[in-house]
Amino acid sequence: MPAPAPLPDDGLSAEELRAIKVFQDSCDSVVFVTRAVASAPAWLGAPTSLFDQPGTAAGSGSGFVWDEHGHIVTNHHVVKGATELTVTTGSQEVLTASVVGIDADRDIAVLRVHTKTPLRALPLGSSGTLRVGQRTLAIGCPFGLDFTLTTGVVSGLGRDMLGRTGRPITGCIQTDAALNPGSSGGPLLDSSGRVIGVNTAIMTTSGSSAGVGMSIPVDAVRLAVDQIIARGFVLHPSIGVRMAPDHFVQHQLGVRGVLVVEVQPGSGADHAGLRRTSHLRNGRIVLGDLIVTLNGKEVKNSLDLFKAMDGAQIGDAVELELATLADDGAGKLREKSRRKATVKINGLASKL
Repeated sequence: MPAPAPLPDDGLSAEELRAIKVFQDSCDSVVFVTRAVASAPAWLGAPTSLFDQPGTAAGSGSGFVWDEHGHIVTNHHVVKGATELTVTTGSQEVLTASVVGIDADRDIAVLRVHTKTPLRALPLGSSGTLRVGQRTLAIGCPFGLDFTLTTGVVSGLGRDMLGRTGRPITGCIQTDAALNPGSSGGPLLDSSGRVIGVNTAIMTTSGSSAGVGMSIPVDAVRLAVDQIIARGFVLHPSIGVRMAPDHFVQHQLGVRGVLVVEVQPGSGADHAGLRRTSHLRNGRIVLGDLIVTLNGKEVKNSLDLFKAMDGAQIGDAVELELATLADDGAGKLREKSRRKATVKINGLASKL
């Protein structure tokens, strides 16, 4: 049996020394984000605690320096509803931040701070070359404890997670590096200190880390951030419809597919003649079109629709297969007919 590799004089392994170096090199580029909101007056039913005053801190999270121009990347849910934002740097400098723009669907926000001393950006890696089992390091401010390091591995790739807007965030990185409340918006790093993701959620029943953390892949983050910095918002491919909740379609109607509730005027769906759900004067509801395939791929729910649209570009045309539903006379729905429609993809702006 071969002898173990000798340890350095200080007794630390090479892996430990590498993690220490990554933390020391990265810490000054990670920030603590504090959100304040204006409290409602007590007579509106707001809590009347001494500490619940207008402008008091309502939440916090993490973030990191994107570039030397003072752009900070964090999660949208960290800054949502803020009337005031402050960013605390690794050198304990407290800066006022403004929101440049958001991508609510991907839970990304870009902030801007101004400082006399330039901030150092974290180097960006690529999420497209990740492998399950490789080392991960997460730096953030869980529970308000500034600049905490946790380590783990890439536990899974290509995970789909339902975003806070109801739209799925696809291709997420699963890691067992401990993520806790306050870690949101912080960077997930590889063993070389490069950003491979933005930490956004934990899967838990207790509210604390259970070893299943989710991170938005940096390749998707880069696409969103570049658009936000360039024009202040992100354009997502859209066919121009509002959909009924999946649980309603599946459990109340007993069918599979995506039910069209509303059609945006002037959208690709509008020009293609998609029918919305409508209410008649007698109280009867006429169901809109049910989307059952997109470009030949079966659409059982909204996740299927969004995944089928992955890779579609604004201006592309997609072919939808639409079912018309009718009452069978026994209180159940049946397909009355099907038709196909070619729909041009429009851009849906994600703005503040």
